[in-house]
Amino acid sequence: MSTTPDLTRPIRLPRRSGQGVVLGLDPWQLAFIAAAAIVVLVSVNRFGPPGLLFAAPIYLALGGVALVTIHGMSAPRMAGLWMLKVTRQAMGATKHVYRPEGVHVAGTLNIPGVRASIQLWDVDGVACVYNPHDRTASVTAELEVQGFLMSDVAERFDLAQQWARVLASFTQRVGIKRVTLQERTLPTTIRSAREHYDTIVNRRSLDTDSPVARNYTRVMDASERYAVAHRNYLTFTLDLVALGPQLKSLGGGKDAVQALARIEAGNLADALQSAHIKVRRWLGPRDVAALARIAVDPESATDVQNREDDRSGVDPTAIGPMYLEEPKGRHGVVFTDSGVHTTMWIHEWPRSDAPVGFVSPLVFARHPRTGEAVTHIFSLVLTPVPVSRALRRIRDEKKVWRGNEKLRAKRGADGSAADAADWDALEKQEQEIVAGHGEFRYGAYLTISAGDEAELDQAIAGMRNALARAGMEAQILYCQQAEALMVNALPVGLGMK
Repeated sequence: MSTTPDLTRPIRLPRRSGQGVVLGLDPWQLAFIAAAAIVVLVSVNRFGPPGLLFAAPIYLALGGVALVTIHGMSAPRMAGLWMLKVTRQAMGATKHVYRPEGVHVAGTLNIPGVRASIQLWDVDGVACVYNPHDRTASVTAELEVQGFLMSDVAERFDLAQQWARVLASFTQRVGIKRVTLQERTLPTTIRSAREHYDTIVNRRSLDTDSPVARNYTRVMDASERYAVAHRNYLTFTLDLVALGPQLKSLGGGKDAVQALARIEAGNLADALQSAHIKVRRWLGPRDVAALARIAVDPESATDVQNREDDRSGVDPTAIGPMYLEEPKGRHGVVFTDSGVHTTMWIHEWPRSDAPVGFVSPLVFARHPRTGEAVTHIFSLVLTPVPVSRALRRIRDEKKVWRGNEKLRAKRGADGSAADAADWDALEKQEQEIVAGHGEFRYGAYLTISAGDEAELDQAIAGMRNALARAGMEAQILYCQQAEALMVNALPVGLGMK
């Protein structure tokens, strides 16, 4: 007797463990507690019992800070990030102004920091992005996923299952460094509708001064501000160190990397085709530069999108911002050419079962006051984990869980439902890996862009409403906004460390 699976809520994401290193404490908190203990030990050994009184302001401050959280992050870690930003400000590294007439190192791009050495190679019309720092090469495809949310539940479930098998295959192959799924929502134009209208007017010799024509023109003008483009991209990043033998068989050097990128692009297209996901096009160097340019200069979106043929896209020399600054004293925003941005980290996913397509509220998020679409970039960065390493990680986390249980028992404290949920999540993950599913270390980042800070506040409020409807929570990456923006704006397979 067979049973029909419940397709209405088929997804349950693994719970993020809250056990920490010991009793839910992260390494930063443990370091502060250890420092407090050292202060107590030294003061008692040096001054005897009165030393506890003399050193109280120090060890109590260290211990108190270790237990405090700020914006969902432990205070010691937040303090470390703040000190890093202050140091970068003192060195002038929080402001980037590009001067075209200045002297620039050959082979570098207009990108802040060490990412300027990234190289864009044209491999038969496909952009191969070579990163010499971590020895990776990336290719990016624009995906055709129209109508997914309009499909019935069974069809969505089938597509999700096939896509899961494609992802699982990545964990069984050597040399895949990272897989990045990205959804971009940005204002666009209704140029095609206007061109079609002009064609009909000329073909049928319609009177453009008639009340009907004037009304239709007003409708087009009014709808221009609500025109939105949703684009989906997949970036495939190869680890050239792990693929060294294969590169050697191809002759080595730059030509071998390009040949490998060409081969892997074809393999990826075949894998996506088997999952009924169509590759609309492979991005070339000008397309990659265009995505980055629109992200840092939103006002240029209309001009860039209206270019055709050999003028489409942006020259790679204009890939980065002309101006980028993390303002002093304000740690949650970053300014670029014509926009202000905030990047969040998705730290909490739906705790209960969620339907396929549960992120749709994020895709279609709106400003709560004006109803306009929120301009954003949503990236899901997946790092494949080999089966042996995944099972070892689960065993280690089980040891931590059991150790925490013993410590709680010694203190006479009972375990909580959250602790039980952590154990259940580990059990389920182990069962899924044994059953043949792959494991990924994943991180999701959400960049929200606007023309000014007032508009950005509205956009963040609208996006937080969407996150709540999707059962997700996000926190702003304080003191890391410039790096986070570059990770999202550049479709080159980067990740936050």
